[in-house]
Amino acid sequence: MYLTLILSSLLFVAPAEIPSGNEPHLDAEVLLNPSTGAISWRATVKRLGGLQTHFDFPLHSGLTPQLESAGSLTQIRDAAAVGSGATLDPQRPVSRRWWRVEFEDQESSPVILRASGVIQEQLTQVGSGAGKSFSATPGTIEEKGVFLGGATSWLPLQEETRFTFSLEVDLPAGWTAVSQGTREVVSSEADRSIVRWRSEKDKPQEEIFLIAARFHEYRKVTAQVEAQVFLREDEPNLAAKYLEATVQYVEMYSKLIGPYPYSKFALVENFWESGYGMPSFTLLGPQVIRLPFILRSSYPHEVLHNWWGNSVYVDYPSGNWCEGLTAYLADHLMKEGEGRGAEYRRDVLKKFGSYVQEGLDFPLRDFRSRHSGASEAVGYGKCLMLWHMIRLKVGEEAFKKGLQEFYSSYSFRSASFEDIAASIGEVAGIKLVDWMKSWIETTGAPDFQLTVESGGASSRIVIEQVQEQGPYPVRVPVQIQLKSSPGWLQEVVEFSANEAGIIPRQQSFEVEHSLAAVRVDPLFDVFRRLDSSETPPTIGDIFGASSQLIILPSQSPRLSAWRELAESWASSGDVQIILDRELNEISDGTAIWFLGEPILPEEYRALLTEIQEKGASEQFTLASSLWNLPDMKQSSEKAPLRQQDHCGIQVARQSGKENSTMGWIRCYREAAIPGLARKLPHYGKYSYLLFEGDEPTNVGKGEWSTGSSPLSWTAEDVSVEAIVDSREPLARPGPVLDGDRMISDVRWLADPQLEGRENGSVGLEQATQWVANRFEEIGLQPAAPDGSYFDPWSESAEIVGEKRTVPLRNVIGMIPGTDETLSGQSVVVLAHVDHLGRGWPDVRSGNEGKIHPGADDNASGVAVMLETARILAGTHRPARSVIFVATSAEEWGLRGARRYIESMEQWPAERAISVISIDAVGRLSEGKLLALGIGTATEWIHIARGVGFTTGVAATAVNDDPGGSDQVPFHALGVPGIQLTTGAHDDYHRPGDTADKVDTAGMVEVAIWLREALLYLSDRTEPLTSTLDGAAGTETTAPTAGRRVFLGTIPDFADTGPGVRIEGVVEDSPAQAAGLREGDRLLSLDGTAIEDLRGYSNLLKQLEAGDTVLLVIERKDDTFEVNVVLNKR
Repeated sequence: MYLTLILSSLLFVAPAEIPSGNEPHLDAEVLLNPSTGAISWRATVKRLGGLQTHFDFPLHSGLTPQLESAGSLTQIRDAAAVGSGATLDPQRPVSRRWWRVEFEDQESSPVILRASGVIQEQLTQVGSGAGKSFSATPGTIEEKGVFLGGATSWLPLQEETRFTFSLEVDLPAGWTAVSQGTREVVSSEADRSIVRWRSEKDKPQEEIFLIAARFHEYRKVTAQVEAQVFLREDEPNLAAKYLEATVQYVEMYSKLIGPYPYSKFALVENFWESGYGMPSFTLLGPQVIRLPFILRSSYPHEVLHNWWGNSVYVDYPSGNWCEGLTAYLADHLMKEGEGRGAEYRRDVLKKFGSYVQEGLDFPLRDFRSRHSGASEAVGYGKCLMLWHMIRLKVGEEAFKKGLQEFYSSYSFRSASFEDIAASIGEVAGIKLVDWMKSWIETTGAPDFQLTVESGGASSRIVIEQVQEQGPYPVRVPVQIQLKSSPGWLQEVVEFSANEAGIIPRQQSFEVEHSLAAVRVDPLFDVFRRLDSSETPPTIGDIFGASSQLIILPSQSPRLSAWRELAESWASSGDVQIILDRELNEISDGTAIWFLGEPILPEEYRALLTEIQEKGASEQFTLASSLWNLPDMKQSSEKAPLRQQDHCGIQVARQSGKENSTMGWIRCYREAAIPGLARKLPHYGKYSYLLFEGDEPTNVGKGEWSTGSSPLSWTAEDVSVEAIVDSREPLARPGPVLDGDRMISDVRWLADPQLEGRENGSVGLEQATQWVANRFEEIGLQPAAPDGSYFDPWSESAEIVGEKRTVPLRNVIGMIPGTDETLSGQSVVVLAHVDHLGRGWPDVRSGNEGKIHPGADDNASGVAVMLETARILAGTHRPARSVIFVATSAEEWGLRGARRYIESMEQWPAERAISVISIDAVGRLSEGKLLALGIGTATEWIHIARGVGFTTGVAATAVNDDPGGSDQVPFHALGVPGIQLTTGAHDDYHRPGDTADKVDTAGMVEVAIWLREALLYLSDRTEPLTSTLDGAAGTETTAPTAGRRVFLGTIPDFADTGPGVRIEGVVEDSPAQAAGLREGDRLLSLDGTAIEDLRGYSNLLKQLEAGDTVLLVIERKDDTFEVNVVLNKR
């Protein structure tokens, strides 16, 4: 979905600055009749003292005004199609008439006007280029909703003037209205609703918006902002996400830039797809709002526009700086926070190279609005990189303080590029204005060439600008590595004017010692032309080409659908559409789309072969019977992709023509082709795509690998580590989840006074009571079979030779479901409270009698469950019940989970859509978040990746489940379930598992992931498609005996085999004594091949302490055998 991220409150001609408090003021009483499109209003315009004799204003031609105050009213221009008014994006011109009020004397008194009429401007397509056009209207009043703004000319306002206002809006019953500023009155009568909005004091506006519909309203008030959401359906869960995100982003930007300029920020749902940013609210389309990634991509962009553009205004004659700065501090900032800043900048540079072809470039000074791929690449992309280069030039603190100073000085005033440069430069103590002018007043981009003169004692590195245009003033980061020492060192090569004002094209520096490697701008910190070897061929290369050829399959039964797709992409630019049999020439530089299964003339068939061979080299195959992708969301081994259900797209560069890209789209599902026409232009960064279904839905995407950059040099026979982008973002959204509370919970549970929470102990009884108390505080409803929080039972055990009855209990709480059709269904979240106490039932030799605190295993899981439950209980109304179970006896054969299955009747375990066990999630800083058992349902891989994309917290999806936690007994029922864990470590089941080693920030990330998964699972209407063989029922397998031996390997749970990859070894273990180390792969044990981690565990269970076993080890390219004597566990 293309978001028209516009700044609708800006005029292309900057309004004159009027001293604060002296701006004109408008009071209007408005009556709307959406069923007929009618509007009538009475408006009073005050403070017109600067107008000596008359007051001129444009008005929509559907309205006829009458003057009620002294003076005369005349039409001074005939109705005519005029410009689009205030919106930044192009709009269809609206017919307006100009009117003049003549004053009776020099002292102008308030002007009072009345008008009525009909406003119904139809939605039309605006913009140009595939994927760059969108629907818009200058204004309309209809049953679906009301949209009025500056482009509508619906009120008597002077152009190029800022003003304050108040609106009283009379609407049909059940309707409400939204505008800028503060809402003062809301009243409802039997047949009418009255709403009043007023602009805030000393915050003049450039136009007045009025949005109205039958909205469901939601609010959240904090010290900084009143967050509001207006939706067209009652969706409290969706609203809760936006209220929460609003508070997060307002707080983040208030700290980064300065106080939020308005009292409220509202998300308002539109009735067509849009992405408008108005002062103090944003108007998003119904599909846009529900895209899961919008909260972390476009939504912060919309919030930030209240600082840039909607309070600090753009001085349009000097250029639009606002979109690039907003994209840098929102879109780029969010990606940088995920560690993907360099990738984002690379994509920005790639887009500039793809879309800004010859004749389409223009100076940044001339950018006004986005209306094509080229204008976006300059106005957003080039501008974004400008701010990034300034940040690196002046440093983090000076950049942030400079932005703060700029905001403070220009709030509710117009500002230019030079004004921002002056503010930042003054803080940094350098002159930036002339430097900035050299970037905003020129076209093109630097193109660098690297030369390395390597010597034994010293080397010379030469950087040269080789573009046709003159050299640019720029700082170029150069990373070097010496043979004498590992690690990268950075040098900065500065191209700056000499005393004669000339910037040299070439700069060089000497390096002592022998060079191992050189990388020029490896993190894409400089705005420059990328070499084709630095980026893969992508779909965007084709859409951005100045000349395109679309070849239709003449023999296809889907020819008409393919033709409609082609024609929708050929609405602008040099695009030729031909049948395959008509192909007789391809001009140099032409990008090509092959659609369907074209039958090409013999001399051109090699082009399709080239595309196929490129894909095959990257493990991408769209053959007649089986489709495979490098990174499928569906395992080809278990479920081959049927071509009849899917659409595949792949691209390649023409052999010998690096500037010509060609793509092949294959789709055997005709109903999906219109969707491809809409969607493909928005996947420009990818080299291959896979879609499924009629929608169609994207289920696979990626980029081809790239070659060696000409800006990269490595000495012969040298291997160096890749350079990692570890730069911290300028700001991060504050966590909604409370890390301090979670680590406090961990410390309480792992306190020595609880003596390790051994099953049957007083410490575990205290811990379960504490959890029940937390459930009650959170607001979870008791959900044990007897209506309390506790489900008690007891089991017999032999402990240190003594038979005992062990009292146990689970703690069960729930958030009830709201959908009666899902009654009895649930999502089950499990976290075990018990641990090993002083070493029972799984003590390592030598640790008998010592307290095992169990901070990671599993105080961390309990803390994450509690915090997640706290947030969900306060904001979420799930369709199906979410049940939280703090189990006992997990360490004793998963007995707590088995008890839940046996005793739960109201929400039978076999009717759970899925279960999630949170077990050992406190060491993320040492490992990675793993989702074990993803393969138990075909949808889980989609869910896991979607959660990562939505939240920015990625989990490594592991198809298999080694069988170690509370989700396993559910598998016997056929209920899919996963375990969240941050992996094994050498404190596992040892006294060293203490609270001081738990990663607080990591627990927050785990809780973020868990919450998003639960939001999805609890509201999903369909069950998951289980891949398990278990049948419904309550029979579960008995717990199996544990291992008696200890080898000391720490396995890599995410590894898919063959064998088991070692992630680490425990100190003073048999594995360490045998010389095993990280990266080794165990292939067999005593002649038995190790299939996977579960098979490895089962083999160890058959052995006794003191046994000598023969291991076959793979280490890099070598395979060897080693004998190991096993210790007692």
